[in-house]
Formats: sequence, structure tokens, C-alpha cells
Amino acid sequence: MRLLDATLLDFRNLAEVQLSFSAGVNVLIGANGQGKTNLLEALNYLALGRSFRGARDEDLIRFGAEGSHGRFRMSDDRNEEHDLEFGFDRSGARRVHIDGETIARKIDLVGRLVTVVFDPQTVELVRGGPEGRRRWLDQGISGVDSSYLSHLQSYARALRQKTCLLRDLRRRVVTIARVGDDLAAWNVELAHHAAPIMERRASWLAECSPIAGVAHANLATTAGALEAHYRPQVERPAKSPSRDHFEEELFRVFDYIGEDEIRRGRCLAGPQMDDVEITLNGVGLRTFGSRGETRTAAVALKLAQAEMVYRTRNVRPVLFFDDIFSELDKDRSGELQERTSTDHQVFIATARSEDVAQWHPEGRRTWIVEQGRITETS
Repeated sequence: MRLLDATLLDFRNLAEVQLSFSAGVNVLIGANGQGKTNLLEALNYLALGRSFRGARDEDLIRFGAEGSHGRFRMSDDRNEEHDLEFGFDRSGARRVHIDGETIARKIDLVGRLVTVVFDPQTVELVRGGPEGRRRWLDQGISGVDSSYLSHLQSYARALRQKTCLLRDLRRRVVTIARVGDDLAAWNVELAHHAAPIMERRASWLAECSPIAGVAHANLATTAGALEAHYRPQVERPAKSPSRDHFEEELFRVFDYIGEDEIRRGRCLAGPQMDDVEITLNGVGLRTFGSRGETRTAAVALKLAQAEMVYRTRNVRPVLFFDDIFSELDKDRSGELQERTSTDHQVFIATARSEDVAQWHPEGRRTWIVEQGRITETS
């Protein structure tokens, strides 16, 4: 999968950009705050129909402009070209087109443009809180499995509704006699979507973990077996062999803790509480790993995510590195650069030209980014 060219209007600080890309390595050099990450954000927008930085659409519009627009040309792994387009304005109107077809739902974008982003949050994947590891899981699976994304979206909607009920009960705005049936109905809905989410997380991670172990072995300077273990907040009982039985068990858990949830005004169980334990030679890296070990492990997990895309969909995702090499030593950076550029189109944004000064792969293109202006250099 390759991005061939892009035209952007009024995206963050990028007033007007027209670029053609290398099928191999593309490098953006510039000081922080000049627009490098903004370009990566725009190029990634159509992977899932949103900013990978979590920004709202209206926050992506250049200051003083009424809307933003992007048009891209890409080639898939069968060398078939496709036109991708997005646009949104300050009124909230939003449009997405692929080959002239209007795409109304984000879920319908899954698999059209597949990307994996390595950014400053990546190095905190192992050392940081569980929400980052859940995000890694969800992004990795959602990028190749529209059914998982659908369950995830439906679960999030039901969770919001149940949380509102619990808060009203805690504040005594309503009584359990009045909304007890509604609360039970939301528990049924949550269990219905939680079961496939947890099943898919477990199966995906079981396949991904050994891949991450191989990637880690290629990057690490010392030997060690890296593993990733799924740690659901609600364990699946051995007596629940089918999904229907698992749903029933989850409902019983949600129903059993209902009084505690009402007292605290929030949901206390479900996949939103899950975690992934990362170990090296059986030792938990979050607690006992050095900074270098956790960084290397985090990059290995993201590389495994990219490989899972290929194994699932037979597509090589486009890789984006946003100021990631400053977090790694020279040897790890060089190894990562060489290994990823062999099979993938790569975009690198860096504030330090020395991060890529010794790397000259065939066909590399390089741009200088300054105050939203992007100028190609030799």
C-alpha cells in the first residue's frame, strides 16, 4: 500500500500543500511546531476517519479558515490506484469520498487505507497506564476487523448511557424503581458487545505476542524473550465455552456489582478496564524494566501490529514515524529504519536531521517544514 500524492487546504497550519511521495522513504525535517506532525495527521485521517491525535474535526481547520479539505491518490497492494478525499467545516458538515463513493460511516473505511503510527506516545506504551495498551489493542484490531470496530462503538455508546443512569441514581435524580429495567437492559447490551470484544482481544494478542517477540529480538541489544499477556478485568470462566454462555456470565457480573456501581456513580467492570502485561524473560517491564528496555519493547509491539495487518489482510500498511528516533539509540534507530523500509512505504518526521543523516535508501525524498511551508530538498 502506497500514498502517491496529496493536496491539502487549510489543515491546521498547512494553508496549501501539494506533494508527490516516494514509494519508499519520505522524510520531513523541521523544528517542533512547524507542521511536520500536522502533515502526518492529515495523511492518516482516512485510515479511520479521524485524527490519530484525538483532535476534533473543527480543531483541524486552519485558524481563520471556514473549512479544511484533503485529496489523496494511493496505490493498493495490487497496484490499483484509488482517489481518497475528505472535507469538513466549522458548521459540523463532513464528507468522505473514496473513488467518488460517499462514505457515511467510519466503519466503512476499515481496510481502505491502512497505517501504523509510531509517535511519542509509543515509547510510553509499556511504561504508561493501561489505557494506552487498550488503545494499541483496539487500533490494531479495528484497522483490520470492521466487526470488532462495530462492537467497540456499540459498547462505548451503551457504556455512556449506563454511566449517565448511574450518575443520576447516585445523585438521586431518579430512583432504582423507576430505571431498574433500563439499567438491566444496558447490562444486557454491554454483555452482548463485551463478549466478542474480549474474545477478539485474546485471540489477536495470542497471535501478535510471538511476532512482537521476534521483532524485539531483532532490535534489542541483549537477549530476552518478550511476551504480551492479555489481562481482562473479568476473567472468562472455564465453564463458558460458547459466546452465549460468556455473555450470560458477563451479565451476571454486571448485575451483581450494580449496587456498588450506583454508590460510586460509574461502571466498575468490562473491557474498558482490561490491560496487557508486557514481560521480558517473565518479568513485568512496566514495573521492573529500564527505560531502554521499555522503549524497545514498545517499538516491537507496534512492529508486530504492522505485521498483523499483513497476515490478516495481505496488505503492507504505510508506516509513520513522528519524532520517534530521538527516543532510541543510534543502533536501534538504524535497525528500525532498515527493517521497516524494506517492505513498507515510510514517512519520517524529525526535528533532528542527524537522525536520518547516514541513511540514504534508494528513492528517498526529503522536505524541510517551516511555518507550514513544505519545501523539497536534495
